[in-house]
Amino acid sequence: MRRVRRAAWLVAVCALTAMATAQVAWTVQTVALRDLREANAEVARLSALGLPAYTEFTMADGLQYVRVRFGCYDRREAAEAWVALVRGRTVRDAVAVPTEAPLPNHVPCVEVDVGFLKPATWALVSRAGEQPTFRVEVGGHVAFLRHDGQGWRLWQSVAPEPEPAASVAADRGVRVGSIAGQPVARTVTDGPLCPGTLLTSVGPVAIVDWGDAVVACRVAPPPP
Repeated sequence: MRRVRRAAWLVAVCALTAMATAQVAWTVQTVALRDLREANAEVARLSALGLPAYTEFTMADGLQYVRVRFGCYDRREAAEAWVALVRGRTVRDAVAVPTEAPLPNHVPCVEVDVGFLKPATWALVSRAGEQPTFRVEVGGHVAFLRHDGQGWRLWQSVAPEPEPAASVAADRGVRVGSIAGQPVARTVTDGPLCPGTLLTSVGPVAIVDWGDAVVACRVAPPPP
């Protein structure tokens, strides 16, 4: 019984299994137009807002349309978070859809790694220059979660010793940004990473307060 309770507690704290493992990449579609010039103008408008927009051709009922889309995300939930941010603010409508073709080089894919669902009591306890560490409390049980720049690690009860964060070039660091008046985390070179309040960062990884969860966002590293 003790093992069952402990397992349930760990699942509640460490929400790495709270979202389905990504099988495909996702993007956000804002509109499909018949006129390429209108589509290019919409891409330019979205790009000026900081969104990595692009066009994609498709056929429907024997007619050619130009889809206007932006972003690439490894989780549907991430694309849907962007839908919630832009719909009704910068675009009339938007929907999360799977990617169907190779994306342009200027559209990087963003990985989202869920750290934990936010309990009533949680706090960032690390200092600047240290690997981000959070203290969370669920049902009287305390745990610590840390992102080391590669992924999340979990400690039960006892706080881990501080560890320095790896240095990163200034142009690869994470910045606070905004789109449509809403907070986002972004990099200088790769653009927006995740919607939400930037809590801290470790190298090129943004640690973001993302609604009911704390997540890590980064541009997917190139394949080996």
